[in-house]
Amino acid sequence: MRSFRERYAALNSDLPRPVQRTFDGVPIEALEVGRFHRNEAGEIFIGETQLTDPHLSSLNLREHLESPLYFNQLGAGFVKPTDLLFLDTETTGLAGGTGTHAFLVGVGYFDASGFNLRQFFMRSPAEERALLEELRMFFDEFSVLVTFNGKSFDWPLIDTRFVMHGYRIAFGFSHLDLLHPARRIWKHRLPSCSLTSLEQAIYRVQRNGDVPGFLIPQLYFDYLRDGDARRLSPVFAHNRADIVTLARLLETLLAVEADPERELTHPEDRIGMGLAFLAAGDLQRGYESLTLALESPYLEPSLRRRAQAEIWQMLRREGRMLEGLAMLEEMCGSSSRSGVFDLFPFIELAKYYEHVARDYVAAARVVERALRLVELRHQVGSRSELTYRLQRIQRKLLASR
Repeated sequence: MRSFRERYAALNSDLPRPVQRTFDGVPIEALEVGRFHRNEAGEIFIGETQLTDPHLSSLNLREHLESPLYFNQLGAGFVKPTDLLFLDTETTGLAGGTGTHAFLVGVGYFDASGFNLRQFFMRSPAEERALLEELRMFFDEFSVLVTFNGKSFDWPLIDTRFVMHGYRIAFGFSHLDLLHPARRIWKHRLPSCSLTSLEQAIYRVQRNGDVPGFLIPQLYFDYLRDGDARRLSPVFAHNRADIVTLARLLETLLAVEADPERELTHPEDRIGMGLAFLAAGDLQRGYESLTLALESPYLEPSLRRRAQAEIWQMLRREGRMLEGLAMLEEMCGSSSRSGVFDLFPFIELAKYYEHVARDYVAAARVVERALRLVELRHQVGSRSELTYRLQRIQRKLLASR
């Protein structure tokens, strides 16, 4: 294990550097297909790969990619496949901060020949400025940056490195982070929504020999020590796999948005999609997705109640409460029969009868049912609110008579 002093010296190129040692290890160019490129700041290695994945080709064959959910937030209803730049980094630490370097920056993009991968690699921290200069020129060609958790980690890290080297750049691309839309859809069913977890669950892909992310920083530190790039081949492969999955995930999200009924077979995922539609203001599609999900008898009870509550609130906002009364009655019955204590349907039903239908007898009956449930479940903290509501309804009932 290297000392802190050795690691610090290796990562800070401004410090006086020792005489360059001769390494006996296998160099990166002997293991990865690519080339060296020199710019005004120095020289770096760029790995290059071209893929013919049919899933990715389906994106590239479309003239425009439309998405009210994802592209409208970027200021445009559609983008061209060649506008997209998929980005993933491998770094010297997972916590970020000014002491963390992105030693491998992988990107994927479409052109007339298909899907291309480039991996910008610095053989030592002394090459960081050359790597950044290469990225600076390359990023100008794209208008949409696509990442997975990149808004929180990858891009702030790269931006920090630019600033630390004196760059003051305002890149013109919009940033689409797929972590958040993916989590909205699949978090109700999957225990983890990491990129590799989604890859396994959605595409049934199991990576063989993949290197765990937490080991990658140490592998790079070991490479700096002896110059043997053989230990980095799995890191390059890991980075390439992440970028391909990132592009496939965008294709899946677009397909799910266009036709959720066909693309999503699990009711939990349909609820996630329905909630995403509602959050984006597409109330009708949200209602359709949630209603379809509720047809399944296997939904977890709390998730079912979440979907029902969202449907009711949408119907109430649109003045369509009559359509949701049967659902509220069913929720009240479920609360009485199951172990789940939930006054929401009782309160909403009582509000409807009191304020909309002006049926004070029905409103009082609903509140009395809720009070019996409170007593049965020993939830005495809710009693005062219900008692106050019942007294107000009874006063209105007397006045109406």
